[in-house]
Amino acid sequence: MHGTIPRELDPAGAQALLTELFEPGADRLAHSIGVGRRAEHVARVLDCPDLLVSAAYLHDIGYAAAARDTGLHQLDGARYLRGLGAPPELTGLVAHHTEATVEAAERGLDGALRREFPEPATGLLDLLTYCDMTTSARGETVTVDERFERIYDRYPPGHLVSRSMRDAEPRLRTLVSGIERRLGLPFR
Repeated sequence: MHGTIPRELDPAGAQALLTELFEPGADRLAHSIGVGRRAEHVARVLDCPDLLVSAAYLHDIGYAAAARDTGLHQLDGARYLRGLGAPPELTGLVAHHTEATVEAAERGLDGALRREFPEPATGLLDLLTYCDMTTSARGETVTVDERFERIYDRYPPGHLVSRSMRDAEPRLRTLVSGIERRLGLPFR
């Protein structure tokens, strides 16, 4: 159903790739590891495949210098992973996490994103987005309120990321709330 993940992109391989591409101590590395660990927990509780965990570790790989191209980290990351031989299920999750189409539209890249990486089924995509939206830039578990507060602190009101997140915020809050109900209670 979810395809096979090449060994080098299974959860352990995904973590190893992150440490090759990001500087030790970098926020992007800490965040990606935190999101991956969050996904490990969610996957255990909800009996999800390793695909979710690999996608969680790799979701922000598009910020790595080796992957950067368009400035849309979701698209850049998915293209980079495709170049490594990642299956479409994995690249699709990375390409579309956390309402990527909203920022893609702001950048004029929504057509390319949708053409190259069809949106995956919502189940795993929602769980990946949940893990991202409840993990801080330093990899700590946070509430969705704290996550938005920190994003808006980092990006001024007119910034493209801030505008995109404000547009996506109602959908993201609804998604997080729904996943927390599935998990029983928010866990920290």
